[in-house]
Amino acid sequence: MGIDIYAQWRGQTVEEISRQSASWLAPTAGNNGYLREAYHGVPYATMYLCNEAFDSGQARIPAAVLRERLAHTLALVEEREQVLYNSGENEIEVVKQSFEDFVALCEQKEEEAGEPVLIVASY
Repeated sequence: MGIDIYAQWRGQTVEEISRQSASWLAPTAGNNGYLREAYHGVPYATMYLCNEAFDSGQARIPAAVLRERLAHTLALVEEREQVLYNSGENEIEVVKQSFEDFVALCEQKEEEAGEPVLIVASY
């Protein structure tokens, strides 16, 4: 069990949806608009980054808000990886990169569509 975060946007192609679906359970698929965290304990970086989506299961979160939250989110990722998984520096950087890629993708898709992406939280 865990937390799955999906970004959805206007004009999302079948290929993009397929890549996102194929990423299920992968903790490093932010570039596909997917984030994953297992229920192994706090802190949960996804809950901080995409807080509004946890109220009703989904929310349009402006990319500027995600970008503003990213630095603290990355600190939470690092803490989580160290404390819960005893991850090394390289492993931590890979997971952090996934969050960075997710935010960058959300920024790109918001710019292309003219509206914030829909963030869906499944938990």
